[in-house]
Amino acid sequence: MLGQSLLASAQDDVLAAAAKLMAAKQYQSAYSLLEPLETERSGEAEYDMLLGLSAIDSGHVTRGVFALERVLASNPGNGNARAHIARAYFLLGEQEAARAEFRNVLAQKPPEDMTQVINRYMSAIDKSQGLSSTYSAYVEAGVGHDSNVNSATAASSVTIMAIPGLGGLDLLLGREARETSDNFASLAGGISFRSPNYGGLTVFGSVNASQRFNHQEDRFDLGTLDYNLGLRYVRHVDTFTLAAQSASLSLDHDIFRRVHGLNGQWQRDLDDKNQINAFVQVSRLDYPDNDIRNANRYVGGGGWAHVFNGDLTPLLFMSAYMGQERTLDRDWDFFSHHLYGARLGGQLAFTPKFVAYATSGYEYRRYDERDGLFQVSRGDKQFDLNLGLRYLPGYNWVIKPQLTYIRNDSNIDLNRFDRYMLSFSIRREFNW
Repeated sequence: MLGQSLLASAQDDVLAAAAKLMAAKQYQSAYSLLEPLETERSGEAEYDMLLGLSAIDSGHVTRGVFALERVLASNPGNGNARAHIARAYFLLGEQEAARAEFRNVLAQKPPEDMTQVINRYMSAIDKSQGLSSTYSAYVEAGVGHDSNVNSATAASSVTIMAIPGLGGLDLLLGREARETSDNFASLAGGISFRSPNYGGLTVFGSVNASQRFNHQEDRFDLGTLDYNLGLRYVRHVDTFTLAAQSASLSLDHDIFRRVHGLNGQWQRDLDDKNQINAFVQVSRLDYPDNDIRNANRYVGGGGWAHVFNGDLTPLLFMSAYMGQERTLDRDWDFFSHHLYGARLGGQLAFTPKFVAYATSGYEYRRYDERDGLFQVSRGDKQFDLNLGLRYLPGYNWVIKPQLTYIRNDSNIDLNRFDRYMLSFSIRREFNW
């Protein structure tokens, strides 16, 4: 931890109380105690120092910078204040300003423990600016409940048109074709890398895997394995990305679907608050045990993201897309469809360690040909909602409770379903 004993520097009851709160890592409480006194005590070095540190560590980073700047205005040689203001610049994403301040502190020959911390920040800045290779990995474990593990209808029977012109036939559905709930456990992990920046060009890649284990309905256990390799080129405010991707989905430990394709994206930073992007995806879908569904898929769209002012750093993003999935065997074109969708989401950072987020999406799928059994051209309207929290209890640990809801409305009863999943996961990240 950068700094010196706060308790030793506190000369009155208010400052002593705030210092004790900070020593107990109750940064928001310390900030709430000190902030109302800013008008009358601004300019007092000890007060400004405590206010600055409590503000930074409770998520009010910009307010913390202002307080520490007052400390440096009266005492430019205060290495402790300069180190913390450099840390604040780092948290605000002002990498060059952070680097300059850290260098100023190192020039003062600080103690060895502070030097080691600063060197770690300097290394992180180098990696964030692409000056050195970066590697990361994670492992994750979770538990939860799924109200509909097979994404199936709640109906006990459906009406089919087995012989056109002779009326409908009620078909009773077996248990595996009806909505089934279960508890589950999950495991996931992955590793990724990014090369140094060569004239704005970097190479990146990753491998990720996951497996879900249902408590009773193990025939619906799902597993994923995906990997990608790509190039990213940054020029001024524009970023261009091209990546090859391959993924597989397993059901009950047998491959259900494989996807191979290319993803391209252009991203532009309009300013420090707004970002836009456009993307295109071309992929091939293969079903080893059901090759009549093999298809080519094309999707394109764009989006916008905005960061609002305020201590909670509200973030809003939205996107829209359209595409087509066409079966390779034209005799099975009732699987082919056009799709249109939109997504909306955002997050609030209550503190640097506690973030709430929400995302929602809507997709309409219009199928090309009549379904042979139901004698209608299928149309689906799918809505999904995700609500969750991310809590960082310690270095590189993430705790995430999440609620997911999916509703698919279809003009074919067999494809109509509701589903919610409540999960709790713990993740450990590694960076080097």
